[in-house]
Amino acid sequence: MADDARMTVRLDPATRCKVERLAAREGISLNEALNRLLQRAPDEEQLPARRRRYRLKPRKVGFGFDIARAKHLAAEMSNEEVLRKRKARR
Repeated sequence: MADDARMTVRLDPATRCKVERLAAREGISLNEALNRLLQRAPDEEQLPARRRRYRLKPRKVGFGFDIARAKHLAAEMSNEEVLRKRKARR
């Protein structure tokens, strides 16, 4: 293997643990485990394009009536109901 190159690599603890688990499971060296993991990783060209986050734009909802006016009418009807009940008690 004339194309092999020697290199020092510093791995974070999580990555090192992943390499060690693969090596133990497959019964291979850490070097071979690291090579296998790197070969499995997709190249940047193979990664799907990053999607832009979808943002919902607020829009006015047209119910066909004025909600403030509807609240006012409901309050008036409630007041009329209270007055009618008071008159019925007398």
